[in-house]
Amino acid sequence: MSDQSAVTRGALSDIRVVEFAQALAVPYCGKLLGDMGADVVKVEPPRGDTYRLQSRSPVKHEGKDFAIANRGKRSLCLDFSKPDAVAVIEALAQQADVVLVSMKGSDLPRYGLDYDTIRAYNNEIVFLHNSPYGSEGDLAQMGGYDVVAMGLSGMSSLLADADIAGDAPVMVRPALADMVTGMLSCLAVVTAIRHRDRTGEGQRVETSLFHTSLALLSNMFYRYEAYDREPMAAFAEKLADLRQAGAGFEEQKRAMREEFAVDPPGNIYFRHYRTRDGFLSVGCLTPVLNQKLRDSLGVEDPRRAEGFEAGTPQARAALDAFMAEAERIVAGRTTDDWLATLRAVGVPCAIVNFPHEIFDDPQARANGYIEDLVHPIHGAYQTVSSPLKMDATPLRHHGPSPAMGAHTDEVLRELGFDEGTVESLRKAAVVGRYDEQRNAC
Repeated sequence: MSDQSAVTRGALSDIRVVEFAQALAVPYCGKLLGDMGADVVKVEPPRGDTYRLQSRSPVKHEGKDFAIANRGKRSLCLDFSKPDAVAVIEALAQQADVVLVSMKGSDLPRYGLDYDTIRAYNNEIVFLHNSPYGSEGDLAQMGGYDVVAMGLSGMSSLLADADIAGDAPVMVRPALADMVTGMLSCLAVVTAIRHRDRTGEGQRVETSLFHTSLALLSNMFYRYEAYDREPMAAFAEKLADLRQAGAGFEEQKRAMREEFAVDPPGNIYFRHYRTRDGFLSVGCLTPVLNQKLRDSLGVEDPRRAEGFEAGTPQARAALDAFMAEAERIVAGRTTDDWLATLRAVGVPCAIVNFPHEIFDDPQARANGYIEDLVHPIHGAYQTVSSPLKMDATPLRHHGPSPAMGAHTDEVLRELGFDEGTVESLRKAAVVGRYDEQRNAC
């Protein structure tokens, strides 16, 4: 490939990735690698990636969510359970730079997709395994889903709303554990490729939905032995009492947020507000910005008054009144009025969009964060572009998501299988899309 072709295709234009994964986390990693220029071959079972069947799609086997996470890839349908599939897996691994795998650890050796087997085919392979809850411990062999990982990590207790009854947390969306794990997996793969290029040594890389979820909480929850162990132990007893008394999720979450100052009293500086006609986000974390916001609102912070004693009931009442006053003032004017006023003095602020509004947001459009694409079945659509910008080797999409098994013959020929062998594999139902009418491949 010429240098100019590599620039056009992307920084990973000489990299082949083979993806054995379904749903979202690892396929999103594969999508990012594809946007970087890699040739990504998605290996699907005969019934296809289950994400193709998600309920929001009007077209069977062409899920809208699937299209977002799998654009620019090629699809090869392979029945891993057939003995003859081993030859295809071996050929794929021999010609690959990267293998992406997301399945239970116990399934890897059963299908010949464990690291030791793949490395025997290609000792320079970069092998990424997403082990949902880690490769050790009691949950190592359990099926991986972001809702479980986010619950286990504590993220759901922090982010989830309570259901209508207040009894249980509702599922957190977007799928943060999946999406961020995909991004971290991409980072890990690119780092491993860099190491391989320097040393000639491949390696196994592991990511985890559970670990990602914990990492997303790490700027808020930690435990310093000198300061945090005793308060956390005391709150654990309080929480146990609440649970014993039958308290619902809403009550337990409120107690947690109060205990760990998730919603600090008197916070007018770093938060969302309701305006007369919508919602406003404000971010002020320096004394200068704090003063600009106070001046704009015409309020005085009681903490700046002489004799203010934090932690007393009087102090809490004063801070509650201060915050209520700021909320009342902001609610009296429109969002546009406040944006003009605050931006004029340099206070960082923005409208609070609902997701459907972002497609027409001028800031997102100005930066190319939303791109317009065409899918051969779904037609024109808009989605978020790859969240990286590179001047010399820009990321870009390289075509829509593949129809199921659309590239099976093409990829097999590239791997060196002749037409007769391909036909034999198809007749033996080793490769090929599942036919619901015949109940066979």
